[in-house]
Amino acid sequence: MLDRYLTGHEKTMAGIRQRNGKWQARVSVAGKEVSRSFLTKTDATRWAREQRIEMERAISMGLAGHVTLADVIDRFAEEVLPLRRAGQKDRYLIRRFRAMPWAELPIIKVQPEHIVQMRDLRLREVSTGSVRRELDLLSSIFTHAIKEWRLCRENPVLSIRKPSPGRARQRRLLQGELERIIAASQAPDFEPIVLLAFETAMRRGELLELMWENIDFRRRIAYLPLTKNGEPRQVPLSKKALSVLKGLSPKIEGKVFTKNATTLSGAFQRAVLRARQVYVEECVKSGRRPDPKYLTDLRFHDIRHAATTRLVEHGLSIIEVSAITGHKTLSMLKRYSHPDPVRLAKRIENIGVASIDSGVV
Repeated sequence: MLDRYLTGHEKTMAGIRQRNGKWQARVSVAGKEVSRSFLTKTDATRWAREQRIEMERAISMGLAGHVTLADVIDRFAEEVLPLRRAGQKDRYLIRRFRAMPWAELPIIKVQPEHIVQMRDLRLREVSTGSVRRELDLLSSIFTHAIKEWRLCRENPVLSIRKPSPGRARQRRLLQGELERIIAASQAPDFEPIVLLAFETAMRRGELLELMWENIDFRRRIAYLPLTKNGEPRQVPLSKKALSVLKGLSPKIEGKVFTKNATTLSGAFQRAVLRARQVYVEECVKSGRRPDPKYLTDLRFHDIRHAATTRLVEHGLSIIEVSAITGHKTLSMLKRYSHPDPVRLAKRIENIGVASIDSGVV
């Protein structure tokens, strides 16, 4: 555990040997050695393990006086980030943490007020949701330093108030918007990606990581071995989704799409701007006033919202919808599905009203 800081004979060593009818356990950490004898090898082994942990912890806490938060961030980026699904996105955030002036403090001296300073600064720059994600990542770094590296005892992020999640995004795709956006795009593979997103409700990252070998055309299933919530998922494919995939000339293996997240998001925003410009020009020619909400304030992720809402409005149960979309809780699913109130009104217009006299409550 301490190999990053200790070298040569200073490293941890432990040994169990039988001597004079007893079992002797010997533990050496950073040049300090302790030993003890036991009647059984099991007791000797247990004691050696516990003693090594305690001695390493004591050494770690001493070293923590010299290990800065920046050192810990660098180590986290090197050892932990490659194992995380959102590693590349997190790497950008970690560089931001690294640039904070208090990152050069010993990790044991980083206080909640430092985190509050960062939180308040970022709230003036980005949304509350983004700040919450940044705080969660920073908290993960401290937690790892506590549990795995034993470099500090407290996580200052847990001592501060996180900003509220805010209201769920309510933007719905309006009639014709998706078709106009597709028509306005000049990027290769843009149309199949957008259509598949709408047909499957997959996340952007799931679409871009989709592999040909994980698509079962016979069973009409796309298998996602790793998703945002950490669990695999099988996504059913509609006839339209199958048609889109078959139109891409399926291969035996490899990624279905070659775009990355940044490229796709940029292409989507450019297509929205072009589509809006065409729409405004059409309105001017016909003497109509352009709708200020049409083809504005749109994100690629809104396609997932629209797809999820469509599944709900087509009568699928919450359990069925969550199996398709991968939402683990009802609260999250509610944030992503926004049934049209007008449609709901039509569905209930023929529901009979029980008569008070009938005794039905």
